[in-house]
Amino acid sequence: MILQALLAYAERDNLGDADFEPVGVRWQISLARDGRYVGLLPLSDDLTAKKPRPKTLSRPFTSPNALTQTGDKARSYFLCDTLERSGLYLDPKTPEKHENRRAQHRYFRRLLSAAAESSPATASILNAVLAFLDNSAALTTLHADLAGAKAKPNENATFAVDGVDLLTLPALRDFWRQRRQAETGNAAASRETRVCIATGELAPTLDTTEKIRGIPGGLAQGTNLISFDKSSFCSFGLQQAQNAPLSPAAELKIRTALNTLVQNSRDQRLVFNNTIYLHWSHEPIADADDPLSTLTSADPDAVRRLLDSIRAGTRQIGINDNAYYCLGLSGNGARIVVRDWLETTVARVQDSVAAWFDGSEIVDPDGVTLRYGHKFGAILYAMVRAELEELPPPLPAALFYAILRGNPVPLPGTALAAAVRRQCLDQRKADDLRDPRLNPARMGLIRAVLNRFPNQPILMTAQLDPACSDPAYLCGRLFAVFDRLQYLAQGQLNAGVSERFYPSASVTPSLVMGRLFRNAQFHLAKAGGGAAENVRKDFEAISTALGTEFPPTLTLEQQGRFALGFYHQKADYRRISAENRAERAIAAST
Repeated sequence: MILQALLAYAERDNLGDADFEPVGVRWQISLARDGRYVGLLPLSDDLTAKKPRPKTLSRPFTSPNALTQTGDKARSYFLCDTLERSGLYLDPKTPEKHENRRAQHRYFRRLLSAAAESSPATASILNAVLAFLDNSAALTTLHADLAGAKAKPNENATFAVDGVDLLTLPALRDFWRQRRQAETGNAAASRETRVCIATGELAPTLDTTEKIRGIPGGLAQGTNLISFDKSSFCSFGLQQAQNAPLSPAAELKIRTALNTLVQNSRDQRLVFNNTIYLHWSHEPIADADDPLSTLTSADPDAVRRLLDSIRAGTRQIGINDNAYYCLGLSGNGARIVVRDWLETTVARVQDSVAAWFDGSEIVDPDGVTLRYGHKFGAILYAMVRAELEELPPPLPAALFYAILRGNPVPLPGTALAAAVRRQCLDQRKADDLRDPRLNPARMGLIRAVLNRFPNQPILMTAQLDPACSDPAYLCGRLFAVFDRLQYLAQGQLNAGVSERFYPSASVTPSLVMGRLFRNAQFHLAKAGGGAAENVRKDFEAISTALGTEFPPTLTLEQQGRFALGFYHQKADYRRISAENRAERAIAAST
């Protein structure tokens, strides 16, 4: 079913040009008509971006399998290739590859010569490039410019003569199509005719398939979806890809669909722990209606539209029957590993994503604004110190698919464990502008996981719930009261109550809270003023609700409720402080 869904996607969007492929090109080497070197131009789809990405251009296709050949069989791309193969800008870190790169460069020049002979109209332009490549002094100047621009030898470059990019010339594109048709025609004559597993039709089938680019964990030159390179993988005397036969047309469409979807998912940063998640629908939908695009971007307007459309029943007509697919892929050397596959409908995924946004809603640290959505990446980073590699490898995928499947599938308990652990470890430093423990994405995750646990007796709210009598939640609130009283009495300290006692108070309250309870009475006496009086009321109300004993230990779920109680109470104090400042400002102005 995966192959058929990919095939339908390619046919829907008219993907699959056997002779050309989209590729990122970082540099344009500008030449004059006589072959003089003019300059080096960086290419990007958005040069103003903080990290500009290479410009996407259409390049003549050459099989990556051919590029692995060496010696007299060395091959290169036509017109546009890496700086090593096209401009002999060799990588000093891999001297063992230099001889093969020179052989590939010679083939690059032979292709230009063949095109000049076949297409007289472009001969002068191609001869200008050849004259430049024959000029060692000009190449030295180019290499100096590349070094100054910090270019990498594996970045792609194209040539322009008098401002005309060779990739745009119709005559050169026609030359390449004719050359490719001659090559593929010879190969087709020797192919076996079998039933294609993607189309179910009788057709000549391929012995080997082309590689898919951009699969994490795979090889730099690409990774194979279908690979039978050992006899133990083969059956019935069949060799290589004949064990899973694909026609050339189906293979091209599936490969192009995968390459397109991989690039889309990389743009959306849907890569976690060396697994990339592709998503698409059977019928076209707008980006604003794509639930995974909304999940990854968490655009406030898109989240609000999604929630409102489901609550009001105003979704797009026909969306209930539109199939939706999600495919998790990773690389294992030269092969693609299918990690996960979800086949559902757009409407169901929208319901699931909307339920996630609704369940992870949380008040901002200001105590006023309700945050309806967090980027999925922000949720993951809320569980680590710096890098996602700190997470258990299965966690991102488990959380991702639990969100997509929605209720009654619970969110993984490992996500709660990671969030609670990070909450204990985070420490506010003297120069921090914000308290790392007041992380709304982390608190939204904790709330969502707790409320999705089966048979949950307590539903946690998005903001302070004075009526909640859960001991763990009350302990978290009381701990925030202790922290507030110390601040009112002593001001901002480098290591206050929160920094010194949060980990132990959130796990074993009875060992810590009694001591803090006694200290709080001294802080209360020292603080004085209206603010201290309001905190005293909270102190008394929470203490009364807790009773005479603190819980000896808290389970993982209770630690999550402790974190929410602490966060809610701190946010509420910030709200009250902001309101008091506003009232004083109004009074002063009058």
